Amino acid sequence: MAASQKLYAALFHVLLLSLFPLKTKSSARTQAEALVQWRDTLSFSPPPLTSWSRSNLHNLCRWTAVSCNPTSGTVSRINLSSLNINGTLAGFNLTPFTDLTRFDIQNNSVSGTIPSDIGSLSKLNYLDLSANLFEGSIPVEISRLTELQYLSLYNNSLSGAIPFQLATLPKVRHLDLGANYLENPDWSKFSMPSLEYLSFSLNELTSEFPGFITNCRNLTFLDLSANGFTGQIPELLYTNLGKLETLSLSDNSFEGPLSPNISKLSNLKNLSLQNNLLSGQIPESIGSISGLQIVELFSNSFQGNIPSSIGQLKHLEKLDLRMNALNSTIPPELGLCTNLTYLALADNQLRGELPLSLSNLSKITDMGLSENYLSGKISPTLIANWTELTSLQVQNNLFSGNIPPEIGKLTRLQYLFLYNNNFSGSIPPEIGNLKELSNLDLSGNQLSGPLPPTLWDLTNLQILNLFSNKINGKIPPEVGNLKVLETLDLNTNQLHGQVPQTISNITSLTAINLFGNNFSGSIPSDLGKYMPSLEYASFSNNSFSGELPPELCSGLRLQNFTVNRNNFTGLYSYDFSYNELTGPLPTGDVFQNASARYFDGNPGLCGKAEGLSQCPTTDSSKSSKVNKKVLIGVVVPVCVLLVIATIFAVLLCFRKTEQLGEESKIVSNGESSKSDLLDPRLEAPTGQAAEEVVFVVRVALACTQTKPEARPTMHFVAQELSARTQPSLAEPLDSITISRLRNFQK
Repeated sequence: MAASQKLYAALFHVLLLSLFPLKTKSSARTQAEALVQWRDTLSFSPPPLTSWSRSNLHNLCRWTAVSCNPTSGTVSRINLSSLNINGTLAGFNLTPFTDLTRFDIQNNSVSGTIPSDIGSLSKLNYLDLSANLFEGSIPVEISRLTELQYLSLYNNSLSGAIPFQLATLPKVRHLDLGANYLENPDWSKFSMPSLEYLSFSLNELTSEFPGFITNCRNLTFLDLSANGFTGQIPELLYTNLGKLETLSLSDNSFEGPLSPNISKLSNLKNLSLQNNLLSGQIPESIGSISGLQIVELFSNSFQGNIPSSIGQLKHLEKLDLRMNALNSTIPPELGLCTNLTYLALADNQLRGELPLSLSNLSKITDMGLSENYLSGKISPTLIANWTELTSLQVQNNLFSGNIPPEIGKLTRLQYLFLYNNNFSGSIPPEIGNLKELSNLDLSGNQLSGPLPPTLWDLTNLQILNLFSNKINGKIPPEVGNLKVLETLDLNTNQLHGQVPQTISNITSLTAINLFGNNFSGSIPSDLGKYMPSLEYASFSNNSFSGELPPELCSGLRLQNFTVNRNNFTGLYSYDFSYNELTGPLPTGDVFQNASARYFDGNPGLCGKAEGLSQCPTTDSSKSSKVNKKVLIGVVVPVCVLLVIATIFAVLLCFRKTEQLGEESKIVSNGESSKSDLLDPRLEAPTGQAAEEVVFVVRVALACTQTKPEARPTMHFVAQELSARTQPSLAEPLDSITISRLRNFQK
């Protein structure tokens, strides 16, 4: 009996062991079926998951984007990032994936809500749902993923408060909830000491600085930018977060000074505090953060000096201090930052000359010094070494002297803005070496001499502004070489001669301004014919003659066109088609010589021109009636003003009777005549005009009657004024007195 029991027990264990592989195969098959079922709810462009099929269930571990646990044979990783997936997670049964450690579907178009059963993935340590279209709130069930180390929900449309339950994730090192619509949680319930990377950027958070962050001592990356955080930056941030390499608090409402303790962030490489309300001086201690590569403090209210200690930052690549209230000179020590590629000091109150030490910045690509009070000459030795420059912007300063010929060495320049300074002399011909230049603005200076012939070699120019200088000479035919030019502005110079016909070859022009010169001759006859985008054209204040180009408006986008103060003989015809114009056509050859097709699309237009119906005629009585209506529109307001004036006059009469004396008595007795009341400098009205004047005065005086019932109504006044004729005068206007005019009866 005992032997048979042992035999049964052994057989049971063998059977049990034999079932384990069956269980594993069943689990893998369940996962495969779940994946195929989900795939059928998705759309792809193009379809990338051809291996996910019911005919291939047995090869699950060889499927695209799937990795398996070699021991169990079940799915351990799913990586579907950047596969142009459209769909939701609603059709994905997550519960069979008990061994899943990594789920990555970033950069797709997965929408809907994040399902709550995502909390069943108990072994998950990496979850990336970023750059999708998820909406709704963050499910609190994510807090069940106790093995999670990496969580990114960045760049979705998630909303609601950040669930405080996320603080129970003990192993999370990377947490990115940026670029959503998340709101304030109860920060006092948060404690995440294991965090190394934290981003809440671009949300709708509006509290003061979250206190729990200052206890995240392992943080190397912190980004709270583009929210509504307020208050001061806490001192504990500087003293506790010594491992920080990136600190971005930009685009908030942080205020107060920048603490000298910032130097305790000794590992900092990127500092971005722009677009806040920070004030005071930039602390000198910033120069002791030796590893700094990027410093962005622009658009605050910093005052005082640019710290000379910045010269100690040997690794500095980008320094952006623009849009503050810095009022020092540029420190020579800045020239020691030889790795600088981007320097922006624009829109401050900087003064003085450029230090020659800046010539050491041989790697500089962007130099922005505009909107300051910088002065002096731009030394040739200063810029000769800036051969990597792509943008040089020093506009709106007080620079003077010549533009140095060494400017021609900056062959990578795309933007050259020297406008609104006091540069003088001629434009150096070396400027023709700047073959990559797209925007050239030298306007608002004292430049003189002719346009250099090399200027027309800049075939990549899109904007050429040379206006408000003293440039003379002619525009050569080579201007037609500038095939991609969009704006040509040479106004207010001393240019003369004819505008070359080749200017019509610049088909990309949207604006051409030549006003305020001494151009003569005719405007090129086909100007505008091949310029579909032309919007602004000004040729005024020149000596142009002849006829205007008939094709000027062929592009149909012209909004502003001025040619005043020239000697044009005028247009022969003009195209007014499809503008919904109404009313009679004005007289003149330019209108009446136009072809009938030029008036198409204007059903309300009438007049003496081909294709138009005649305007309806009006008899003299109708015309007179219209004139009377116009008279009402003018006289009624005048009457009201006259009534007010009369009331003030009566009050003054009562208060100043002693001063007025005999004149007051004459008026009160009503014996004043026309000669006492009307301006003797004006010619006396006669005929109908005299009748209307008398009637208006009678009505106005009637409006001042002491008894309300004796005053005429406004309806009656309007009726009388609209009458075709007024009663004729029985006596000369000179002999009519005020007393007679007061005898008005309704």
